[in-house]
Amino acid sequence: MAKKLNKMNRNNNIHTCKCRKGFVLVLTLFAALIMSALIIAYVNIQTIDLNLIKNNLGSKKAYYIAEAGLADAFNEIRLNGPLADTQWEKTFPPNTSSAYSVSVFQNSTVITSTGFDSASNFSRTLEVLVRIPVKVAPPHFFRISQFKEITW
Repeated sequence: MAKKLNKMNRNNNIHTCKCRKGFVLVLTLFAALIMSALIIAYVNIQTIDLNLIKNNLGSKKAYYIAEAGLADAFNEIRLNGPLADTQWEKTFPPNTSSAYSVSVFQNSTVITSTGFDSASNFSRTLEVLVRIPVKVAPPHFFRISQFKEITW
C-alpha cells in the first residue's frame, strides 16, 4: 500500500508541474512588457527635456547676440555722436553664421537690434530709447530711458 501512495503522490506532482510551466512564461512576458513600457517612457521624457534645453539655449544665444548689436550701436554713438537713420548687419561672433542687425532711427533716439542664432534658428529683437545731450566733442554720453524686448 505504501508503494501505491508514493506512486500516486509522484503522479500528482507531475500533473501540478505541467500546469505551472505556462504560468512562468506568462509572468515573464508580462514583466518584460512593463519594463519595456517604462524604458520607452523614460527615453521619451529625456528626448523632450533635451529639446527644451536646446530651445532655451538657442533663445538665450539670440538674446545676447541682439545685446551685442546694441553695444555696437552704443559704441558708435559714444565715438561719433548722434547717428542719422541707418542700418547695419554684422556676424557675431566673427566667422560664424549667427548675426545681428541694428537699426537706428530718429537721430539715434530709437535703436533696434535683432539677434539671430543660426544653429537653433531663433531670433530676438530688442529696442532701446536713448536720450543724448548735445555735446560737441567725443566721448558722447547718453542715457537709456527705455529698454524692452519686442519679440520673444
